Amino acid sequence: MKQCIFVFLLLLTFSLMGQEDYNRLPKVSGDTLEIPHKKTIYYLIQRAWVANAESSYVGIAPFVSSIKERRIPLRQGEGVNSDFYLIEANLDLKFPLFFGRAVGSDWRKRNRITFDYNGTFRMTLDDSKPLTPGSNRVGFSWNMNLRNNRTNYRNKKDGRELIESKVTNPKFLNMMVRVLHYSNGQAPGFFYVPDETAPENFRNSYLDGDFSTNYVYLELTQGVYKKALKSLHQASLGYRYDFGSEETVLAFSQEQEMAYGRHRLLAKYDYRTERFGKKFEYHMRTELEYILGNLSSFRPNLEDDSKKYRFGIKGIFELAPKNHRSVGYFLSAYFGRDYLNIRYDDIVYSIQAGVTLSLDKYFAPKLD
Repeated sequence: MKQCIFVFLLLLTFSLMGQEDYNRLPKVSGDTLEIPHKKTIYYLIQRAWVANAESSYVGIAPFVSSIKERRIPLRQGEGVNSDFYLIEANLDLKFPLFFGRAVGSDWRKRNRITFDYNGTFRMTLDDSKPLTPGSNRVGFSWNMNLRNNRTNYRNKKDGRELIESKVTNPKFLNMMVRVLHYSNGQAPGFFYVPDETAPENFRNSYLDGDFSTNYVYLELTQGVYKKALKSLHQASLGYRYDFGSEETVLAFSQEQEMAYGRHRLLAKYDYRTERFGKKFEYHMRTELEYILGNLSSFRPNLEDDSKKYRFGIKGIFELAPKNHRSVGYFLSAYFGRDYLNIRYDDIVYSIQAGVTLSLDKYFAPKLD
């Protein structure tokens, strides 16, 4: 229990380390300073990368329940005492390594490479309040702006000159390439068999099963910013390919073959606005996932285990007061395979509320 409290306090500490509100920066001159940059398309693009990222959050007493009767019940340490958990925490951190700054060439402003870490866990209400095995993702992302309707080149005698027009509602097309390792860091072993005399009746071991994969994710995002309403709309389509094998350093557990899925299509729509009041930012987001390919070995932990449950959907609403440096408040709902690593054969729906945490909080840009 003490370890759990420490993790919770650590997350809150990160929230207090957020950057200052850009709107409070002093207006001083110089091409290395932020204020002139905030009125350009590059600032909008870089804020759009922040807006379209996954949120860090702490859900308080989240409700996570199987959609039907489980074929093999949960054990102590897996959440058997209640469909409510104490907390669910997701920490999504991106550390910029190259570019994506206020100064430099057009190419440097349009591109950003980051080192990424994402960790997710739940704290159960079982005896001694243990944590579920955490989801850990680590790797690199490359964000780039492919085109927008505000920058263009004008031919001159001594070469081409980059100009930025004053389009009322800027539009842009971004691309992201991400390579991540995803694991729960457990010792070897995958399945839980409650009765050794019936080895054909098994499920994934949510308590100590070893989950590991690696993936490449490619995403295209079409966005538009409506200046009058200070509203940012972003629609994304993505494809994810999981790679690796049992024999390599970048492992993909043999037990996951034709069960977890190596190919996925993803879609999301992210909307942020200040139109209902200047003191708050309203954020709505919908995410969809569909698993492709052969899933002949997938067996959901349900009495009826014939379906493959390829589809998942998540929705979130966030209210972020502008005078809160790093914290917002959210409600979310989810349906599909459990998104905590090896629990993917548990088909659930969840509802939760809590606080969002941000090291780089989104604020609407002030374009010319």
